[in-house]
Amino acid sequence: PLRRGRAGRFAEVVLVTNLAAAAGVLSAAATIYWLQKKIDIGMAGNGAIAALVAITAPSGYVEYWAAPIIGAVAGVIVVFGVLAIDKVLDDPVGALSAHGLAGIWGTLSCGLFTSPRLASLNGIGKPGLVYTGSFHQFGAQALGVATAFVCVFVVSYVVFWAIKKTIGLRVTAEEEEAGLDIAEHGMYGYPEQFIPAPEIGAGSTGPVADRLRGAPAPATVSAMSTMEATP
Repeated sequence: PLRRGRAGRFAEVVLVTNLAAAAGVLSAAATIYWLQKKIDIGMAGNGAIAALVAITAPSGYVEYWAAPIIGAVAGVIVVFGVLAIDKVLDDPVGALSAHGLAGIWGTLSCGLFTSPRLASLNGIGKPGLVYTGSFHQFGAQALGVATAFVCVFVVSYVVFWAIKKTIGLRVTAEEEEAGLDIAEHGMYGYPEQFIPAPEIGAGSTGPVADRLRGAPAPATVSAMSTMEATP
């Protein structure tokens, strides 16, 4: 059994974290399937990342039942976030959604689901809105989100403005088309995509070799079709 106390918290936090991640994968996969009628494995992976980001802040403050809720909501957020942000920004890996939007949700979730037991055990924080009906902790979390956003926005704006005015911020159209892996490092980031298929030797036979040489593949009859044709 899990030890109740500071020394036994590690296993508890690990369990909470994994519950959230699993829920994030499932909710992201279900959401993208609902929207596009197919399961996008990349989006499911983003669901896991978003859930892990979201559970980072509250992992030491929420009970087991709250973790899947936090992870599932993060999975939904990342899907809609990626689809919306891709229309206006070039974010090929969905970082803004998985880390930004999910991070905001996770920070706010502390104000919703912080349990009285864990707040007391940790010695800091107040029980969340779900337990008390009070917005005290939720307001503190929202203030933290706003403060972090303002600080990061101001510093980032100044840094990127300085880069733009000195060495330049954007790459050329040719470099963008080729990819920065080529322009900056002289090689593909994913070379396995560009490894040619093995050649078929002159002595190779069989349907695969025939198709690669341009010859028509031999007709095949399945056992099922034979059975159906038998009176």
